[in-house]
Amino acid sequence: MSDAGASHIIFFIASMILATLVVGAISVNVQSVADATRGSGTVLSNQLKTDITIISDSAMIPTNGSYRVFYVKNTGKTNLDINQIDVFLDGRYITDSSLILKVLDTGETTWREGEVLEVNIASSEISSGDHSLRIVTETGILDTMDFRI
Repeated sequence: MSDAGASHIIFFIASMILATLVVGAISVNVQSVADATRGSGTVLSNQLKTDITIISDSAMIPTNGSYRVFYVKNTGKTNLDINQIDVFLDGRYITDSSLILKVLDTGETTWREGEVLEVNIASSEISSGDHSLRIVTETGILDTMDFRI
């Protein structure tokens, strides 16, 4: 009879160890899902607060020396880092060597709500004809303007 009691105790201890391992594995997975959901919520919140509008007149693109100048307004509710702005012309990424970005009136790298960003693209990047300019923020929010030179 004592042999049966010992085997019951061994099975009980083994089942407790197994249950502890299962609970540990499940809690790690639940924590991972919770963290991912929290991160996705933050990204989505930032996307919803971000908006930009290209306010340049597509019929008349001004020049500034050897650059064509475009203006983009931060119409969202969040500050943006101009170092995280991507500019595409006709689907081609414009590199830093052909691009100057600056916030009008402040010259800061933080582009605040309501402020206008001056986008200077080297004229050598823009030939005569029809073009499409796309400005993309760090959260993926974008605006596009078609124009002709």
